[in-house]
Amino acid sequence: MPAEEALNALRQFDVEAATLSVWTLKKSQSRTGRFKAQSVVATPELIEEFKDIASARIDRCAEVDDYDLITQINESSCLFLEADETLFPQMQDVVDQPPEEHLIEDFSDLQGSLGYVARFTHGNDVLYCVCKLPGDWQVKKRKHRINLVLRENRLDLADDETFTISKTFDFFVLNGDILVVNRANFESLLEYKQTYISSFAQLQADATFQGVFSDMALLIEHVGTNTMHLRRMAVVQERAYYSDANFMAKLQAVNLARNWKIDFDANGKIVPSPESVRTIIQVLLNHRPHSEMTGDDFDVPSASPVAR
Repeated sequence: MPAEEALNALRQFDVEAATLSVWTLKKSQSRTGRFKAQSVVATPELIEEFKDIASARIDRCAEVDDYDLITQINESSCLFLEADETLFPQMQDVVDQPPEEHLIEDFSDLQGSLGYVARFTHGNDVLYCVCKLPGDWQVKKRKHRINLVLRENRLDLADDETFTISKTFDFFVLNGDILVVNRANFESLLEYKQTYISSFAQLQADATFQGVFSDMALLIEHVGTNTMHLRRMAVVQERAYYSDANFMAKLQAVNLARNWKIDFDANGKIVPSPESVRTIIQVLLNHRPHSEMTGDDFDVPSASPVAR
C-alpha cells in the first residue's frame, strides 16, 4: 500500500469505537522469536487515556514519506514502510495471543520491560500502537525521586509501586503497514541499528568499495557505532555511486573545480583525512548539490530528484 493510502487508513481508523488490550514487551531468548509479552488489565479510565493519546498523535500526522534511512521526521510527519521488512511480525505474534491466558501476575513481572503495545481492534482491522519505555523505567521507588499524587487539593506520597507511561506512541501498525513517528525508538525496538551494522560490514568487504580508497581505516573509525553515520553508509551501499566509473571520474574533476579538498593518490584512489572524511561520505551519497542561483555548494540530509 502506498504511503499516502497507509496514512489515510490510519487516520480513518475509529480509535474511540475500538476495543483495547494492553501488552508489555520484553526481549526473549527463544530461538523462535525476539519478544515475549504479557497482558495487563486496564481500567476504563486508562483505556480512555490510551485512546486519547493514540488519537492525538495520529491527528498530528499530516505528511508521510517513504522510510528512507536518513529522511527526517518533523512534528506533523511520519515515515512509511511495510511490516514484513522489520521484526514486527515477531512482535505481532506475541500480542495476538488471548490476553486472558497471558496476564501479568505480579508487579515484579513489569521489571525489565522494554516497551508496551496498545492493541486496538475494530471490525476486521487491528491497530498496534507501540511505545518504547525509557531506560530508567523501573517499578520501584527511585533513589533520587519521590512520587507524589494530588488527593483532594493535597499532595501525598504515592505508593512505591508506581510507573509512568508516555503521552505519545513511537509507531503505528495497521494492516501490515508501519507509520513511524519516532525513528530512534522504532529502530531500537525492532533492532534496525543491527541492520545498519551488518550493512556497513558488507560494504567494507565489497571489493569495488575497497578499490575506491587508498586506505579505509580512517573512514571505518569515523563511522564507528554512530547510528546516523551507519545509516548514511547503508545509503551509500544502497545507491552504489562508488561502483559507477563515470561518477567517480566526475567526482575528481568536480572536487578540483569546487575545491572540496578531497585528496586522491596517483592511482585515482581517495585518500581520507580527518578534515575530508565527512565530505567524502556526502559526495558518495550525492548529497552535495550546487546552487545555480548563488554558485554555492550545500550539504543536505537527504535529496530527491526534481521532476522534469
